[in-house]
Amino acid sequence: MFTKLSKQEYKKLFEQTLFKTFFHGVEWHEFLEKEFKWLKFEYYLYKPACPIGGDEAILPLAKFKVFGKEKLISLPFCEYGGPLPLKGDINWDNFSRDVFNEFGNNIKIKIWPDISNISGNPPGTSSSSSYWLRNLGNISEQELLDSFRKTLRHEIKNAQEHNLEIKKYSNEQELKQFYDLYVANLRRKKTIPYPRPLIQFLCKNPSSELLLAIYKGKVVAGCLFLNYGVFVHYFLSASDYGHRNLGANYLIIWEKIKSLIKQDKILDLGASPQGSNLEIFKRGWGGTEYPIYQIGAKKSEEHLRSSKLRNIWGLLPNSVIKNLSRYLIKYRL
Repeated sequence: MFTKLSKQEYKKLFEQTLFKTFFHGVEWHEFLEKEFKWLKFEYYLYKPACPIGGDEAILPLAKFKVFGKEKLISLPFCEYGGPLPLKGDINWDNFSRDVFNEFGNNIKIKIWPDISNISGNPPGTSSSSSYWLRNLGNISEQELLDSFRKTLRHEIKNAQEHNLEIKKYSNEQELKQFYDLYVANLRRKKTIPYPRPLIQFLCKNPSSELLLAIYKGKVVAGCLFLNYGVFVHYFLSASDYGHRNLGANYLIIWEKIKSLIKQDKILDLGASPQGSNLEIFKRGWGGTEYPIYQIGAKKSEEHLRSSKLRNIWGLLPNSVIKNLSRYLIKYRL
């Protein structure tokens, strides 16, 4: 039911899929393999055993080891993964059963929400969700602003009163300032940040856009957006904790949304754990909620979040965290 593909075979079938994202592309996988020698991608063609088992799909998987145990994930360093259908419907019950029979239980697949438009909702539960702003081509700026939560509108107005400059990043110094903010943010959250080369690759990719908020000549916030098809994906952000009263990230997102009005685009605000402050923040923009279903590997994630080592991580200097992140990031995947 799962046939291993060469990279060239995968690339050929990739062009035939009914939808695709930046993260499914071979260019991204090759960069990750070059940057992280402990990571290796494999590609599979899924063919259901019975005619009513659904249609064919391709599945990229990244393989690596943690504490000597092999893990499989589709896809690392992003919020989504999963199979890409080649024709139409995927029978999720059969697919989940076949995945565990073929690869065992130590696998994690987070399903791209838009696949539900093709194959219906995957089985199981979801611990995270995303909010999408649709129909931006048929709404006025004022109507959109009025649809936001009252407190969110207040934050936008507050940021506008501080005369922040919103601009695309233009040089290595600005990128460095953004990454420094990002590392500091993740240290406060006691979480391993993505290594700098990974952030640089994303920011410099033609399909991405890093927007910065400048206050008195200093970068105080930034948001990275990824573009694929009709989707604009709010991937990650960072802000200066000392200037959190400025509401800079609110203004960046609002400026990005305004640029999408009258375009046939969908703003994907990215994944957030259900019930978290991040989910409350994203819900305030008035989008439609889409659950992100996951197949496999949840117990290890719960153990990692409760680990006492996180408290030690939060005490380390930013410079140490930057150097260690490329070696320890596998434990966050």
